[in-house]
Amino acid sequence: MSSAVSITFDAPLVASPKQAMRAIQVSRKKLYELINTGELQSYTEGKSRRIIVKSINDYIERRLAAEAVRRGRAAPDG
Repeated sequence: MSSAVSITFDAPLVASPKQAMRAIQVSRKKLYELINTGELQSYTEGKSRRIIVKSINDYIERRLAAEAVRRGRAAPDG
């Protein structure tokens, strides 16, 4: 017998380019640079691009860690 698994999501897993640009306060050009360099993960659904929210959070964490190193401080625990 198999049991049904119920999955609930409290937060979205993907964002539109417009939502991602607002979230990290970058231009469309910069957003697509981040996607093309692999800093942000995305895929297309039909004609729409979707950016993985986890990759946005990971990008922010990497930027914070790099800034901490640049300023000679320990990276924040997250």
